[in-house]
Amino acid sequence: MHRREFFSQGAAWLTATAGLQLAGCQLKPALPEAADWQALQRSFQGQLLFPANALFSRFAKAANSRFDAIQPALIARPKLAADVQLVLAFARQFQLPLVGRCGGHNYAGYSCTPGILLDFALMDQIELQGETAWVGAGAKLGDLYFQLSQQGRSIPAGSCVGVGISGLTLGGGMGMADRKYGLTCDALLEAELVTVDGAVLRCSEQQNPELFWGLRGGGGGQFGLVTRLQFRTFPTAEVLSCHAYFQFEQALPVLNLWQHWSRQLPRELWSQAAFWWTEDQRKAPVLQIRVSSLGATKELQQQWATWLRRLPAQPFEQDVVLHDYAEYMLSDCAGLEMAQCKLPHQSEQARLRRVAMAGSSDFFRGAMPKAGLDALLDAVRQRQQQGHSGGILLTLMGGAIRDLAHDDTAFAHRAADFCAQYLVSRPVGTAEKELQQADLWMGQMRRTMAPWSTGGAYLNYTDPLLSNWPQAYYADHYPRLQRLKRQYDPGSVLQFSQSIKED
Repeated sequence: MHRREFFSQGAAWLTATAGLQLAGCQLKPALPEAADWQALQRSFQGQLLFPANALFSRFAKAANSRFDAIQPALIARPKLAADVQLVLAFARQFQLPLVGRCGGHNYAGYSCTPGILLDFALMDQIELQGETAWVGAGAKLGDLYFQLSQQGRSIPAGSCVGVGISGLTLGGGMGMADRKYGLTCDALLEAELVTVDGAVLRCSEQQNPELFWGLRGGGGGQFGLVTRLQFRTFPTAEVLSCHAYFQFEQALPVLNLWQHWSRQLPRELWSQAAFWWTEDQRKAPVLQIRVSSLGATKELQQQWATWLRRLPAQPFEQDVVLHDYAEYMLSDCAGLEMAQCKLPHQSEQARLRRVAMAGSSDFFRGAMPKAGLDALLDAVRQRQQQGHSGGILLTLMGGAIRDLAHDDTAFAHRAADFCAQYLVSRPVGTAEKELQQADLWMGQMRRTMAPWSTGGAYLNYTDPLLSNWPQAYYADHYPRLQRLKRQYDPGSVLQFSQSIKED
């Protein structure tokens, strides 16, 4: 880097640090000198990108376009754990803010910063060794499904192909295979982590077991930065998928039957009830019921036929389709090459579109009474009649999720029967005021459903307005996580609004 370019970065750092000082961060007044940057660059094996770099704008943007205005002063794209060590040491030396990013989907924007953005995208190696897979922290879920399925294996995870595997795993990881094979964090066998003091630790049941406990549901960027993960895989199978769609006026009896029926399904079957609606007040919301199976096709066919016979109202549309595993898990990639099935910051050939997102969640134990279902449906109706779009997804849990005890991992919601996701997804460029209104609506949803929910919230559906987030995300595991924070990140070098506090 030329001397002139180093001097041009000073203004960017001054702007960044001024904003962070207002936020209450304690920063040294002195900024790194040109020689400091040059020393970092000489030792760094990956990419260091400053705003003047032609690639900077593309890599600065996260999957969630809501936070595009938060521009980093530097993007560091490590290739090796040694690169992560260098950047952490540099950030500590100059007391510079730093965050890690694997996918950038966080609803609260916690993988965005005006400081150093540590983008793990180059650490995306995927290697299957027998029945276990070593996966780089920056690997995306779509690539993981594609590469493992070529060898007849997979891991339990979600359906959003652009999501980073690290964030998904460390927050828990729910998806259509979790009732049969557990959460994504349950399949984690080992994690490599760089602590803030530069140590590279291997974490497993045998090595650093308490830290390993915290990494399975305690969230990313809390105790250090994960660089590599090892997973137990399972053999893939064909996926039978059944869908039924109902008019909104039929939703109460259908939803009531679904919640009772789905709870008795065998663990090979996964189910979800979803409401989707647009801002068009002339179009009523639609209820979608879906059930899928990994293998066990005859079992699902029998269960589906029984379900249809018991329905108080028939769907206006339904389908039953048998899919190849990879085809089903990569449905967002239909008609695309894998290089195209990416978001713009993930591939030059990307065809997937970024959106502005806001979300929140609830957990429920047992079936909701009529009063709870009425409250849920009234909230959907009011939101749509006010001319606002949205979605609510009720996902069946149970099965293998409960094979581990409550205290076996940091994930605190194993006893729940259902997880509710409240979601608003809008086009790039949507006014922040509209998204803030969506945040308020989702907060109201949690208050509306509070008489029937557990009060818990799913860490991977981060809600920045949660006032009781330690209890909601972590329940009684929070004090144990605080002890880990004090041990591995004293002084909270890794911090954001809802990062675990030392006390």
